[in-house]
Amino acid sequence: MRADWEEILDLWEEKELAYFLPESLPELDDAVYQRIEKRTLRRIRKERSRISRKQIAAAVICLIAILGIVGRAPIQAAFEKLFHYLPGAGIYTNDAENTMYRAEMITDHFEENGVKVRLKNVYGENQTVKFEVELRGDDLGKGILEGRSESKHYELLKEKYKMTLSHDGKEQELIDVEGSYSGSGNGGKYVMYSRGYEVQVENPAQTYEVHIAGFDSVLSFTLVPDTGMMQPENIGASQTKNGITVTAGAEVTEDGIWFEYYVLSDERLAETDETYRFTVITLPYGYFRWNDVPEAELYQQRYIMNGKGEMLYPKGHRWKDDVENGKRILYEGTAEDFPLTFYQAAFTGVGEERKTVKIPVPETSEKLEKNIDFPYGTVTLEQIQTKPADSVNEVEIIYRIQPKEGKRKMYGVFMQVQEAVQKDTEELTIFPEEDGTYHFPVKISPETKEITLELYDPYYWIVDDYTLVLEEPKESK
Repeated sequence: MRADWEEILDLWEEKELAYFLPESLPELDDAVYQRIEKRTLRRIRKERSRISRKQIAAAVICLIAILGIVGRAPIQAAFEKLFHYLPGAGIYTNDAENTMYRAEMITDHFEENGVKVRLKNVYGENQTVKFEVELRGDDLGKGILEGRSESKHYELLKEKYKMTLSHDGKEQELIDVEGSYSGSGNGGKYVMYSRGYEVQVENPAQTYEVHIAGFDSVLSFTLVPDTGMMQPENIGASQTKNGITVTAGAEVTEDGIWFEYYVLSDERLAETDETYRFTVITLPYGYFRWNDVPEAELYQQRYIMNGKGEMLYPKGHRWKDDVENGKRILYEGTAEDFPLTFYQAAFTGVGEERKTVKIPVPETSEKLEKNIDFPYGTVTLEQIQTKPADSVNEVEIIYRIQPKEGKRKMYGVFMQVQEAVQKDTEELTIFPEEDGTYHFPVKISPETKEITLELYDPYYWIVDDYTLVLEEPKESK
């Protein structure tokens, strides 16, 4: 496995990691840092190699898993507009066809036998109770994983830590609908092991207990009907610009400050849409290449400061949940840190437009003068080049992107050639060259005399940023 993730690390440098993990980078040893810094995307661009959308998503998700951070997709609630359900808070858009239940936690975490156990993302929808159980500990897999095939590790952990749910005088063994783990493969030490459940019940509004084999402590919660719709302002602080609302709130607990923020928009935003979260490169506004981004600005895309102007830091990646349209994060701090200031830089929107253009394939090279117009920018095709190679022709399309004036400025677009030899190739041109041109490569058959270039899902900066002040914490439940 080490060889696999080292290969992935070859694709990324520290800047990329810092951006995709903005809250904090985990501690890495010198060898890993050197490896990240040595192999950069500049080498890839020089070789004219390009990474597909699926490869980018796989690389980022694998990196997150490697570094001991939960990279799973958030639980999907049933609502498509405004707030989707927040586990533990019950904030969502009411829908006549659904009855939602928020969770009131009785015991949502404990530590026993050197293992930290946490209950999270708990809610009810109609007759379905949904929740996750997360276990962490260096010796989580001790005695059962040594010498075993890595492909069987999850099943072995599931067998050791069997879970049952008690409710309404009944007890049933839990069958997971999804799960994940991350940690070292041969030493038996595991950083994280998580399982998600969906349980059908007749009456969701009751008290539940989760029993885990090997532990005396029990997780428990109560589901309460929640049929209303809360406005953004009720969460804590809210600001709307250009049709996009950012809202945030914070609650002080014995563990620290639980901070939550949501982004409400009719547009598809790369930061909150799972389809585009890891495929669109959300560069800071005004920069087209990573190497041009000042380090200070890179770390200021999103942050929280206390009343003294000091930066607050997350308590750890264990206490961080992805929720639809936002995040919920535990920060180090107390009530004395209020008022808090939350800053969010410009978002990246993703359009739904798709344009098609046919281009003759030259024997060597030919200039192009084709403009493809999108709502927030124009793509200008400047040149097409052909190079024969091993029973296929390597074709490269050179183009530029010119953003339009306004609050939304296009800076990227997905491309695909229908006649490509690899039919499933979906290309995302990541960065322009030094001269501002983009180079889109594709392999086609020597018999192909004309290609059909598709340009789709243009993405663009939404220029405004947001500053929210949370004067005081919400009342603790």
